[in-house]
Amino acid sequence: MKVEEMLVKCEFEQWLYDEAQLLDDIEFDEWFDLMHSSLCYQMPVRVNKDGVERPDYSTKMFTFNDDIELLKLRVDRLKTDYAWAEIPPSRTRRFVSNVRVKDFVEGEKAVVKSYLLIYRSRSTDIQHDLISGERNDEFIFEDGKWKLAKRIFIVDQTTINTRNLAIFV
Repeated sequence: MKVEEMLVKCEFEQWLYDEAQLLDDIEFDEWFDLMHSSLCYQMPVRVNKDGVERPDYSTKMFTFNDDIELLKLRVDRLKTDYAWAEIPPSRTRRFVSNVRVKDFVEGEKAVVKSYLLIYRSRSTDIQHDLISGERNDEFIFEDGKWKLAKRIFIVDQTTINTRNLAIFV
């Protein structure tokens, strides 16, 4: 790997680490500012298929399929008394790993893949959730910053064993 490629990889690793911290610290408005106005934010339903046929997720059904307006509504709702699934708020810890820059055009766009593991606990409950998967992200460079334009989160489980999915991936 060339030095320039390593620097680009480090830049996106840091972006993803900073994003994880904002979400874990419940700084949703600051996190939302990282999004591009053309955002597509998806989590397709995982399916089991015989053989090695790909993809092993639906291209038509989604756990969530948000644009920038819908994501803003979700962020704003978490600040109200009507976000019952998050009262009290979840305590989360996001672990980002295996960051790979797949496509990069300096000052324009980038495609980045990464793995994500989320640990979540709630209230005084002894149960906890583990959610793992791969993120396929597309970034656009705008106003001197990288903005997330598209995220597809491919969850590893076909059945998500959690009481709700009111957190962001």
